[in-house]
Amino acid sequence: MERSTDPENKKTTNVPKRPSFLRGLSGKLLVLTVIFVMIAEVLIFVPSVANFCVTWLQNKLDTAEVASIVFLDSKEVMLSGEAQQQLLDATQSVAVVIREGGMSTLMASNDMEAELTAHINLDDFGPLNAIGMAFTFLTSDQKQYYRVFATMKSHDAIIELVQEDRHLSSALLIYSKNVLLISFAISLITAVMVFLALHWLIVQPIRNISGNMSAFSDDPENSALIFSPSSRRDEIGIAEHRLAEFQEELQHTLRQKRRLADLGLAVSQVNHDLRNILATALLLSDRLSNSTDPAVQQFAPRLIKIIDRAVEYTGSVLGYSSTRETPLVRSVVHLHQLADEVYELLGLDQKGVVSWVNEVPQQLKIEADAKQLFRVLMNICRNAVQAMETSEASAPILRIRAERNADSVSIRISDTGPGIGKKAREKFFQAFQGSTRQGGTGLGMSIAADLMRAHGGSIAIESTDSTGTVIVLNLPDDPGNLDIAAE
Repeated sequence: MERSTDPENKKTTNVPKRPSFLRGLSGKLLVLTVIFVMIAEVLIFVPSVANFCVTWLQNKLDTAEVASIVFLDSKEVMLSGEAQQQLLDATQSVAVVIREGGMSTLMASNDMEAELTAHINLDDFGPLNAIGMAFTFLTSDQKQYYRVFATMKSHDAIIELVQEDRHLSSALLIYSKNVLLISFAISLITAVMVFLALHWLIVQPIRNISGNMSAFSDDPENSALIFSPSSRRDEIGIAEHRLAEFQEELQHTLRQKRRLADLGLAVSQVNHDLRNILATALLLSDRLSNSTDPAVQQFAPRLIKIIDRAVEYTGSVLGYSSTRETPLVRSVVHLHQLADEVYELLGLDQKGVVSWVNEVPQQLKIEADAKQLFRVLMNICRNAVQAMETSEASAPILRIRAERNADSVSIRISDTGPGIGKKAREKFFQAFQGSTRQGGTGLGMSIAADLMRAHGGSIAIESTDSTGTVIVLNLPDDPGNLDIAAE
């Protein structure tokens, strides 16, 4: 394992080296392939040796049967000594006997140096018996004699041989060596072919994927390192396409975060200067409030309130980078009055393009952070007004309603705009992704969602189509606490 240090977070990570051939996937695959093929060859080798043993004995009996045809046709014909020896050599036996009608006739024989140790009846010899007999002869290290017999094919008689085990043991040993050599060659060729096929189908693609992931992790913003998937349609192909999609989405997210960080720095700098300008404007507004002009007296309080709220927003932006969120300051909020303030700040009474309908009950109150709830309503309403102005709706109407449920208050804001598309609806409350108009950032709805979560509530699109959109806010609220909060 190599140890590398990330200079940004000062963390030490373990980066594994590329393994050696035998420790890698390729080596393990080759070894397992050879082992499994050899196991298959062994399973074939055992019955093959047993079958050879039975076939060898049957061939010797058949040879003896051919030689006995003349002998059986004429009982008076006796084989000469030379013919007997040739028969014994051909059958590799020390005795050849024919049993017919309860009579046993010795066709040829030599002297035996030991007693018989086994009797083999090939007419009643199962596979398991054959396997046991074959391996008994293979492992035998002493001179032994055995008797093998079977029914003749040409006569109603039994032919039997007495043989020394060294001939069969030698034949089995030679056959086993040949089979093992052939099996090893077949196993090696098969293993290599299987290995090459699996290496091409699995190992090399996985190696390409792991290598790309390693390179991409070192430089995730380099577009040239995005994986190029093959045309395969199997699981490997699916993994390649998913990896490429993930890398593209990750790069997109990293670019957005980098732009957001740059934007945050720029906004903080501009915000600092803007706060100083607003402070100056607030001083001038205070002087205007002392004016005796009735028109100034009418608009000065509203102007001061707007400037106060702007100064407070700039302070919140400057404190955005702190690790702790600004705590909510809960109080009793009159929703109808708060909605009217949104109407005034939007300037709908001066534009006269969008009709405003405030259907919030006059006496409906809720315990919440008034300033933050104002921001939520302001962002939603401004977004709705911009959508209706852009679409040039024939009769644009912005309506706000509210009702108290058992333990919550629901606020619905509806418009008669063009609605929200399916694609934009999926990311409507995500920063930089939920904007429905050209050039929009989507920050307003993202901020609204964050503030609702801070209140323990929720925000959702209740309905949207070509006739308009309804946004619903749900705020947890206990009516029993309102009197206490008011006090």
